[in-house]
Amino acid sequence: MRKELIWAAAASALLAGCQDGSRQYADASVDVALMEAAPPADAAASAPTAAASAAPVVAPSIAYAYRFGLELPAEAATRLMAKHEQACTAAGLSACQVIGSNSSRVGRDSVEARLEMRATPAYVARFRAALDGEAKGVGGRVAEQAVESEDLTRQLVDTEARMRAMETLRDRLQQLLATRSGPLEQLLQVERELARVQGELDATRSALAVMRTRVQTSKLDVTYRAAGQLAPDSALRPVTDALGQVAYLFMSTLGALIMLLAGALPLLLVFAPLAWLGWRWRQKRAAQRRAAEAARKKKAEGEPSA
Repeated sequence: MRKELIWAAAASALLAGCQDGSRQYADASVDVALMEAAPPADAAASAPTAAASAAPVVAPSIAYAYRFGLELPAEAATRLMAKHEQACTAAGLSACQVIGSNSSRVGRDSVEARLEMRATPAYVARFRAALDGEAKGVGGRVAEQAVESEDLTRQLVDTEARMRAMETLRDRLQQLLATRSGPLEQLLQVERELARVQGELDATRSALAVMRTRVQTSKLDVTYRAAGQLAPDSALRPVTDALGQVAYLFMSTLGALIMLLAGALPLLLVFAPLAWLGWRWRQKRAAQRRAAEAARKKKAEGEPSA
């Protein structure tokens, strides 16, 4: 049991070293099958030509990204983007997928929209062939187009080799748990190592699937722009704008007055009766003072002078 654990630990360390080295993607080509059955150094030095001829030929795996910039009339920019988005959706997920879309408008004449898609080479070829005609059909043009590529051959080969090594180590650990008995601590150590290897294996499979998707499909990034004109309107534009805003200003003012009255109505319901009662009380006091003053004057007039 101890030998098997030592072997598993050594394999894990070797696998970790392979993982760290594979992230560097060195320029020197590495073939895993040749490494496993590598001949002695003297034999390899004596027959370099035979070893080179026996190396397998790997087809290149290239990921492409296409970028297009369209200059269109303001009313056609968002309409053409919606058309492309609907066409991608109608083609199905196996042919085209919409990654994201957004649009913004500044004023009446400045519009910018963007559509991101991922599609198969056949769909990309049809899209590129029809794009120039679609832009001219709405009074615009293709102002920018670029193609970017990334060679993922090395990463795919290294990831596949790392995945095979982890599968071998996982199978060995599973065999240890199934056929060997030992102290509980050692069994728990093997289980922890198996869980770690399985987690790394799942992550490697996900990364491999992502890279294969990038190779099998291409990214499409289309930008739709409509720049504002320098003098799009006549000298009467301010007057026409003012006339067009009359109804809006009137209704805005009326709405503000309604809001003011709605806010002041509760205060009027509370303070208006109080103000009226206060006014009545002051009127009554004033009448009483006038009556008292009249009574004093009358009394003073009725008394004989000394």
